[in-house]
Amino acid sequence: MFIPKKAIIQNISISENFFCQSNYIFFVWINKTIMIQRVQTLFLLGVIISMALLVIFPIWEKADTEAGVKIAIDAFYVQEFQNTGDGSNLWELKESNPIFYLAGIGGLVCLVALFSIFQFKKRTTQVKLGALNAFLMMAFIAIATYFIYESENKVGLDIRGDFKPGYFLPLAAMILNSLANRFVKKDEKLVRSVDRIR
Repeated sequence: MFIPKKAIIQNISISENFFCQSNYIFFVWINKTIMIQRVQTLFLLGVIISMALLVIFPIWEKADTEAGVKIAIDAFYVQEFQNTGDGSNLWELKESNPIFYLAGIGGLVCLVALFSIFQFKKRTTQVKLGALNAFLMMAFIAIATYFIYESENKVGLDIRGDFKPGYFLPLAAMILNSLANRFVKKDEKLVRSVDRIR
């Protein structure tokens, strides 16, 4: 079977174009993947994980076994419990005051950090988002501390309450957020120095 030379050349040209386009798409994808997997991305993921864990871990707890009263604080409620009084270590809920805005702040921090990960081409935006998250986390800790102080005076003045993992998670997230911002600024300085050389 005879195939015209012109058709063969056209087929080769189409194949080359397809190969070049495929390579371009592949390298763009690789480039984006590398950019997303920078060190600051890992720190931002740490921020998301730390704040998401507030759903599981309590913030603070204090129990007065003699009075049979316990107060527990998490990201959703300030709860007061009464001992069942049958000699067991069982507590029944007496009062519950919702503080959903704490959980809301935690969720907002997660969303801002996630959005920041995909803003890797806009480093100044990432720095601003990091500053916003730092403010939100400080607000979370301040509000949580206020409720702890308020609850501390309700039960057993001679007994100290226990800080739970939920109180320290935002502190850990703040450190990770600060490290992420530091590396974003480092990247921005590097890009600007390269632009000056050009």
